[in-house]
Formats: sequence, C-alpha cells, structure tokens
Amino acid sequence: MSQGNTSVSWIRKASVLLLAASFCGGGVVACSKKKQEDSKAEAEKAKADKDNKAPTGDRYKDGQRLAAAMKDWQKRWADTADLPSCEPLLKDAADLELCKTAAASLTAMKAAVAKPEPEAAQIHLAAELAYATEAASEKLRNASMEKLQQERKTAAAPGASGKPFAAPGTSAAPKARAAGSASKLGDKLKDLQATPADPGMQVMQAYSRANRASLRYVSQFLQFGPLPTRQAAFNELEGLSKRKEAWPAVGRTLREAAMAENDPDLQAKLKALAPKMSRRDRGVMPTAPGMMPKFPPGSAPPAGMPRDLPPGHPPTGDHGGDAPPAREE
Repeated sequence: MSQGNTSVSWIRKASVLLLAASFCGGGVVACSKKKQEDSKAEAEKAKADKDNKAPTGDRYKDGQRLAAAMKDWQKRWADTADLPSCEPLLKDAADLELCKTAAASLTAMKAAVAKPEPEAAQIHLAAELAYATEAASEKLRNASMEKLQQERKTAAAPGASGKPFAAPGTSAAPKARAAGSASKLGDKLKDLQATPADPGMQVMQAYSRANRASLRYVSQFLQFGPLPTRQAAFNELEGLSKRKEAWPAVGRTLREAAMAENDPDLQAKLKALAPKMSRRDRGVMPTAPGMMPKFPPGSAPPAGMPRDLPPGHPPTGDHGGDAPPAREE
C-alpha cells in the first residue's frame, strides 16, 4: 500500500512539473513573438517616415508648384504688349538695334510660352530677354538723363522764359503768394492729368517692365522647379554673369533663391554668385533723385552724359567721390 501511494505521489509531482514547464515555455514563446512584432512595427514606422520626408534639395519634385506658376505666367505673357521703338530717346543706329533685339526677344518669349516650349528653352529665352532689355534700358536711362539736363539748361538760359530756373525742392514764388496758390491746387492737378505722357518716359517704362518680368520668370524656375530645373535656371544666370559683371537685380534674384534652397550644393553656388552680381558699376556712384551722379576721382562721365552741373545743383567741392563735405566752422 505504501508503495502504491509513493507511485501516485510521484506521478502527481511529475504532472505538476510538466504543467509548469508548459506554462513557462508558452510564456517564452509569447514574449519572443511580441518582441518580433515590436521590432517589425518600428522598422515599418521608420520606413514610412523616410518615405514621407521630402528628399533634401527636392522640395518640388512633383512639379505641381511650378505648373501652377506657369499657368499664371502664361496669361501674363499673353497680356504683355510688344516693346515700342526707342526713337523718342535714341538716335544712334547701334542703340536702336539694341531695342530691336529686345523687341524680338520679347516676341520669341511670348511665342515659346504660348506653345509651350520645353522648360530649358523657356529659361534660356527669358535670360536672353533680361539681358537684351537691360542693355536697351541702360541706353534709354542715359539718354533720358541727357535730355533732362538739356531741358534744364534751356529753361535756365537768359531770355528763355524770363525767370531763373528753380532748384528742385524750392519755389521761385515768394512765400506770401504760397498760401494764395493753394486754392488753385485742384486746377493744377487737372492740368497735369490732362498733359500727354512723355513719350520717352513711356518707352523707358515699357523696357523696364519687360526686364523685371523676364527676371521674375527665371526666378519661378529657380525657386519652384524640381532640382534639375533649378540647376538649369542657375546655369543661365551664371552665364549672364559672364556677360555683365554688375547687375543688382540678378543679385537679388540669387539671394532670394538661396534663402529658400535646401540643396547644399546649389545653395552654395547661389550664395557665391549673388554678391558678385550685386556689386554696382564702379564708374557711377548712386545719388539722390534729381542730382548729378558722382564719379570716382580721376574718372569722367561716359560719352553722351552731360558734364556740367544742372542749374541749382549744389557745388560738389574738391572732396569728390563719396567723401563728406568739409565741416563748417
């Protein structure tokens, strides 16, 4: 009897051990399976984050942002009027040829956008239009300045009108009459509105508008195109920098693109070229409107620009350049 009880007891203990072992084994399998599932979930999440993240330097890979801009610009170019003749300001045959080149460039640009031509062709035509209109605009600005100075000389000449020419910002009439003339301000404004626009000024504005539009068009490709398109636009502007060293408007275009660019290589190129194009021509120093430009010591105004100061212009003294005038004691 004792032996039978011992056998039963041993069988019970063995059963308990087997049951415990089965529970432990199941727990190990369950833990191992959970770890595998967690690892798989983390890998899938990392892959999804990588896929959703835009690749560096390729913000507009799908081309949708550029396509939207092109749709708007297609209408803008269609509404742009052809460039007028420069004859109201320019007389030299070589200068007039610059205007004809600019006008032909605008015609080609409008046709390419309307077709439309491939992106590379449009970028190149826009760059050529920018260069042509800039060259013509420089001639027009110089001619306009020369015309203005000549008109001031004529107005100040003895016997021209019987009255001396008043300097900008001053009035030839006595102060006592200033209050009485206020009532006639409305009539004067009406007269100004009725006065026909200066043909020369209209020509200058037309070429300036075309110049700004062409650079803005290139900037659309430079900022909103896929990386290959942005690189192609930069290459065109880099080509312009070899034909014209100082061009502040192009420098601004490059700086704006560099601020938004996230491709390291292209951003470095933009930042390197922008300062070079932003430099102004060393031959002319900017001045306030209505004043004669200043030139570096030892240099003379370019051909066609008047050398004499306009009537009423303050003397420049001997300090020249950008040096400040001598302090009054």
